[in-house]
Amino acid sequence: MNPLNRQWFYRGFRRRIAASLGRDAADRIWEDAGNEYRHILASRPELKRHKGAMTLPAVALYRALTASGEDAEGLLNSYGEAMGRRFARIIHALTSLPGADRLVWRHVGSIMKKMSSEKLGYRSQLVSEPPEMYGVDILSCPYHELAKALGDERAVLCICHMDKEYSQGFRHIRYDRNSAVSEGARACEYRLRFDMKKA
Repeated sequence: MNPLNRQWFYRGFRRRIAASLGRDAADRIWEDAGNEYRHILASRPELKRHKGAMTLPAVALYRALTASGEDAEGLLNSYGEAMGRRFARIIHALTSLPGADRLVWRHVGSIMKKMSSEKLGYRSQLVSEPPEMYGVDILSCPYHELAKALGDERAVLCICHMDKEYSQGFRHIRYDRNSAVSEGARACEYRLRFDMKKA
């Protein structure tokens, strides 16, 4: 069985590339990526438990697409954006429940600290706290670090694109991120503000 079939985040990517490249090409790329994923884990079994393990399928798909002459970065980033929009709709529905937006904003600091903790492999620096703005700079990300160590740091931009899209889903919380470590910046600059005008 192809190990990529067990990767919930990437399963829909096969259908997406089939729509773009045709089913035969998609099946071949999917099989090649599955073999590449197996190869990575066979040579580096410790990565199975790595905090940035979501990186491995992205790297395998990136390599298989590149070997087939396809625009690996474009296809993966487009998929990340589509997944992010899907998650944004769910987040928007949840934060549209009465009081949910204010509850999330009241706990935004602790939520962000948990999501970008050292325990998860991040290194971050707090810039500002509510009520005006919650700002944090992510100085190091486990997904980017692992992709960089494997020699394919651009492969994880799809995760960055997903993140940027789904963060737009919070009702009354405006999110800005104008830089990303994976794009060569010093930090991923997260800036969140409570804004009643934002639907």
